[in-house]
Amino acid sequence: MLVASLATAAAVSFLGIIGFVGLVCPHIARRFVGDDQRFLIPSACIVGAVLLLASDVAARLIIAPYVLPVGIITAFMGAPLFLYLLIRGYSH
Repeated sequence: MLVASLATAAAVSFLGIIGFVGLVCPHIARRFVGDDQRFLIPSACIVGAVLLLASDVAARLIIAPYVLPVGIITAFMGAPLFLYLLIRGYSH
C-alpha cells in the first residue's frame, strides 16, 4: 500500500492531475472490444497509455519552447468526450 501511494504521489507531482484518462479510456476501449472483461481491461490500459502519450506530445509541441501541463491537454480532450458519453447515456 505504501509503494502504491508513493508511486501515485510521484506520478501526480510530475504530471499533474490527469483524471479524465481514468474516466474516458474504459469507454473508448469498450467501443473497440466490447464488454468482455478479459479484453476490456488490458485494452483500456493500452488506450490510457496512448492517450497520455499523445497528450504529452501535444503538450510539448503546441508552444514549442515551453511545455504545457499534461492535465490541461487531457482535460481539453477528455471533457468533450465525457460530455458526449453523458448525453448519449441519457438518450438511451
